[in-house]
Formats: sequence, structure tokens, C-alpha cells
Amino acid sequence: MKKDDGQLIAAKRAYRNASDEGNRQEEARWANVIGDIFKNRGEYVEALKWFRLDYEVSTKYLPEKHLLPTCQSLGEVYLRLQQFQDALIYQKKHLDLAKDSDDLVEQQRASTQLGRTYHKMFLKSEVDQTSLRNAKKYFISAMKLAHTLKESNKLTFLKEYIDAHNNIGMVEMDLDNLEEAEKMLTKGLQICDEEEVVENVDGRMRLHHNLGNIYMELRKWDKARIHIEKDIVICKNIGHCQGEAKGYINLGELHYRVQKYEDAILCYEKAMNLAKCMDGEYALANQIQENIETVKEATKVMEDLKKEEQNFKKLIRNMVNARGTSGERKCLLPQNASLDRLIEKSSITSAWKKVLKVLCLLGRKLDRVKIT
Repeated sequence: MKKDDGQLIAAKRAYRNASDEGNRQEEARWANVIGDIFKNRGEYVEALKWFRLDYEVSTKYLPEKHLLPTCQSLGEVYLRLQQFQDALIYQKKHLDLAKDSDDLVEQQRASTQLGRTYHKMFLKSEVDQTSLRNAKKYFISAMKLAHTLKESNKLTFLKEYIDAHNNIGMVEMDLDNLEEAEKMLTKGLQICDEEEVVENVDGRMRLHHNLGNIYMELRKWDKARIHIEKDIVICKNIGHCQGEAKGYINLGELHYRVQKYEDAILCYEKAMNLAKCMDGEYALANQIQENIETVKEATKVMEDLKKEEQNFKKLIRNMVNARGTSGERKCLLPQNASLDRLIEKSSITSAWKKVLKVLCLLGRKLDRVKIT
């Protein structure tokens, strides 16, 4: 039995009661609550069913302002399913409704969600500069709105203001401004600490996730691991299955980059188990499987690299012994061929330290020959 089964049973009972009584506002609200429970479980197909019920009831019976939460919910689930065009439809409607009602908080949320959708579209294509520009436009708008909310001393500003730092940080990452991104994300965490935000919230989760990515790119492995592990812990504690899976993917990537292949496989397997528990996460599962295959291939290449390293050391010894004799050239050709193979295999696994090690060994051997 899942820990939220009791909540789900109670919510469905409340929904049925509201429906039987003809209380359309409560019927729509409870449909949204049920959809939210399924969304947090990662069961997005079932979540969509309930959010659509909310939307249908709200559209048919309630004033337009009641569409704000259901448009936000539908936009978020479609985004998680990577159905971007559907997501944009509801997110833009959310923003229009927020502007019509002069609701700055909802405008900020809608702008943030639109920025995230365009950002995901950019990440999927990696060449869609139009989507990146749109993401930056909406994120900047969200940041300005968050600042306005902050200046007006509204209690609701804090989460939005923290998220704005995270989202601008993501854009800076995509522009390869890693130092600026680090500053923005670190500032977001400082705000969390200054405002005494609890540890297990999605705002901190996203900041740790992106800082983990930045430090990986900067090859600051220890800092990267700290933030990735914090991301995973928060996701687990708040029941964010997709985020937890992505955290393990990042941790697997970290282990892969430092050639800890067994640890990488273990992380990817944990991510796969989480992905299998969620509806509609086929793309995520496929990504994880591809990563597992990449690590397995790298493991094989690393084994070949170790064998080639031993062969190269043997050829160096032969070269030293043949120095100044007629067999020197004969030894030089296989040594060069072995070095080429070492470089090729190292480029696949990024194991450049091994190549440097054997080259240093070669240099010492040759220096010793010159001295004698």
C-alpha cells in the first residue's frame, strides 16, 4: 500500500460526494487534488484523466478564474510527458487568464512554466535557438515579476523568487556562462538558508540538481557529488520519482566520467527501477538503457586499455634494450602503433591519465638511455 493511498481514497470519496450534490466548484477542486496525487506518483496518464475532468467541469460551470489551477496542472503534466505543444496551449491560456485577472503570482508561475517548456524543447533539439530565446524571455519576465512580488512583501513571493534564480541559472548554463550560472544558483541556495526554507522542498532540489551539473562540467567532482546526492535525497523525501531517477542518472554520469563503471551501472539500475514505476516514462527508460550500454562498452574498452598499457610498457623495455642497435627501428614501429591504440582507447573513455602515465614512463626510460 502506497503512503498516499489513504489520501487518494478520501479525495475520491469527496469528489463523488461533490458530484452527487451538484457542487461543481468542489467537484472540480477534488478532481484537481486527485490528479495531483497521481502526478506526484509519476502516474501521468491517470493524472491527465482527472485534470481533464477538472478542466471540463470548470469550463462548463465555473467562472474563468477557476481555470487557473487546472491549466497550470495540465501544462505541467504535458511538459513531464514531453508533449510540448499541448503543454504550451494550456500554459499560454494560464498566462492569459492571469493577465486578465491581474494576478501577478499566477503570471509569474505561468511565465516560469512557459520558460521551462521552451527550455526542454531546446534541450531536446540542442539547435533550436528560437526555443532558447523564448525560454530566456519568459524566465526574465518571471524574475521581474518575482522581484515585484518581493518588493510588495507578499508572503507568496519566496518560492517563485528562489525558482527564478534557478531558471536564469539554467539559461546561463546553456549559454556556457558557467561561472554566472554558478553564482545565480548559489544565490538561490543562500536565499533558502536566509529565509529558513526547509530542506525537503522542490526549490532546493532544482538548485542542487543544476549545481551538480555545473560542477560536473567544471570537473569539480566532489562538489558535483555533494549536490547530486542532496538532489536525490530531497526527491526521495518529497516523493518526486522522476526527479529521483534523474538524480541517479546524474550520479551515474559522474561515476562514468571518473571511470567508476561498476558504481555507474548501480546508479543507472536504480534509475531504471524508478522509471519502470512511472507511467509514460518510456523516453527516460530508453535514455537509461542507452547509458547502461555505453558504460558496458566503456568497461570493455578500459579492459583493452589496461592490456594495451602492459603491452606498451613491454615495448618500451624492448626499445631500451635495442637502443643503438640494428633492431631499434624494428622496435620503434610496434611501439608507435601501440601508442596510437592507447590514445584511441583513451579518447573513448577519457582515461587520459593513463596515457600521461605511460608517456612519462617512456620519457624516463629514454632519459636513462641518453645518460648511459
